[in-house]
Amino acid sequence: MRIVNLTTSLAVALLFPACGGPAAEEPSQLAIRSGELSSAPAASLAALADLEPQSVGSWSLTGDLTSAHSGHTATLLSSGKVLVVSGTTAEVFNPYSNVSVATGSPYWARTQHTATRLESGNVLVAGGWIGKFPLYWRHSAEVYDKKTGTWSSADSMSVPRGNHTATLLGSDKVLVVGGDTTDGLNPEVSLQTDSVDLYDPATNTWSPAASIFMPRAGHTATLLYSGEVLVTGGRFFDWVLQDAQVYDPDTDNWSMPAPMPRARTGHVAVRLNSGKVMVLGGGHDEVDFYDPYSSTTPWTTGPSLPSGGTAISATRLYSGEVLVTHSTGQASLYDPATDAWLSAGTLPAPVSAHAATLLHTGQVLVTGGSSGATVQRYTR
Repeated sequence: MRIVNLTTSLAVALLFPACGGPAAEEPSQLAIRSGELSSAPAASLAALADLEPQSVGSWSLTGDLTSAHSGHTATLLSSGKVLVVSGTTAEVFNPYSNVSVATGSPYWARTQHTATRLESGNVLVAGGWIGKFPLYWRHSAEVYDKKTGTWSSADSMSVPRGNHTATLLGSDKVLVVGGDTTDGLNPEVSLQTDSVDLYDPATNTWSPAASIFMPRAGHTATLLYSGEVLVTGGRFFDWVLQDAQVYDPDTDNWSMPAPMPRARTGHVAVRLNSGKVMVLGGGHDEVDFYDPYSSTTPWTTGPSLPSGGTAISATRLYSGEVLVTHSTGQASLYDPATDAWLSAGTLPAPVSAHAATLLHTGQVLVTGGSSGATVQRYTR
């Protein structure tokens, strides 16, 4: 495991219909204006419709959490309920009754951590922010028991970390990559790590895996259909990274495909039903797609998303569409069938730093954010 200090230098690598003639030659349609039946050119009706674009789906306020949460995790349990964790509190929100109930308190306070539901249905919570000198970041981990609502300690990771990624592999092990970390000798210095750890729920222990090629935090990690994991972007000190790396759990090796079309950090990524990975946000309106089946042109750019740079979450629905929420309170829906973006309306309580969770019902639950306790729900 390498921790790189500040002295390290780096060389990184409303479309208008086509006019077929004068407007007078367009076919007419019937329209009602001021309660009277009249005729209007089809093009004029289309133009009127474009003035008020319709949103798809709907949002509703659906209850409150027992405590305000920000920098939290919201994990779907096998029961269909949602476990929300941050700070010293944990609670379980029931989307069928819209009631949230406090559950066992975690052993350690933390935010900017990860939470991963294991095959057993229990939830592994790892790392996160302490906010106290001299460590700042945690290397501890603990497991939430879905049956008893209690926590048990897990083995500690090799280094303290937060703003890292945690991915459940096909083996039921959890791959943890990178993150912000702390140098015990210079705790006031912000560092990132290239350390990679594997958690084995069978033994409740961590073991080291091959380090990623460059330290990073604020990156994404997406499980591919092949069982490999695609890691994109992130930040290393003041550099925003453009690279992509793929981890093969069978060989414990990393490979480096072509870099992304643009550098990103704090972005989101989601695997589509096709196997491609959509990458968006991180300050860019442009949307990029990674195709793991193409070795020659793995990256392509799709239709841009207005205000896409403010994306906070991207959730693949059962339909294959992708719901994106923004820090501005707006929401967007991507339709892979038409390769187009639609408006998904506006959240009734716009908050940044929220968490989005796909429910068993196919709805999306948005919890907390900006120290809020509001729960919101999207129905397609």
